Amino acid sequence: MKNDSQNETESRKRLMMLITRHQRQIFGYIYALVPNRYDAEDLLQETSLVICEKFNEFEDGTDFVAWACQIAYWRIRYSRQKFARSKVVFNQEIVDAVAQTASTMTSELDSRHEALGNCLQKLHPRDRELVLTRYEPGSGVEEAARRSGRTLQTAYKALARLRKFLLDCVSNELAGRGAT
Repeated sequence: MKNDSQNETESRKRLMMLITRHQRQIFGYIYALVPNRYDAEDLLQETSLVICEKFNEFEDGTDFVAWACQIAYWRIRYSRQKFARSKVVFNQEIVDAVAQTASTMTSELDSRHEALGNCLQKLHPRDRELVLTRYEPGSGVEEAARRSGRTLQTAYKALARLRKFLLDCVSNELAGRGAT
């Protein structure tokens, strides 16, 4: 009995670790297929519940993100009636094509995200804070300028320079790894 309890605890820890690590990717996949961010967030919650319910069916050593995205795909198909009333409606062939493309791009996006993290660390702390503040949810250039003590015009110029640096840095880092 105690062994079952330990196995259950370990399984829950593994589930939480996998969901936490890959939630951004799963959301990105869903958001690519759903026309509205709030609907995508709702579907992420629904998908997470199904993942929790079916986690005992997940096979160790297989691709968790692919498995989770397959669950998300079926949740999206199930929820398509809600989206049919939306102004933007995609036919199922388009949704399937985008789903296929999104699933093949997962590893590329992971590489780019990792490279961006490395490149952000190369920035001066003041510049890094400017960029991170700018892209914080609910923030903008005005808030980033205010927090960094820059004028709005200076913040725009600095952000343009930093974006160029980050683009070049990410491109160089991916080229160095052999990824494009």
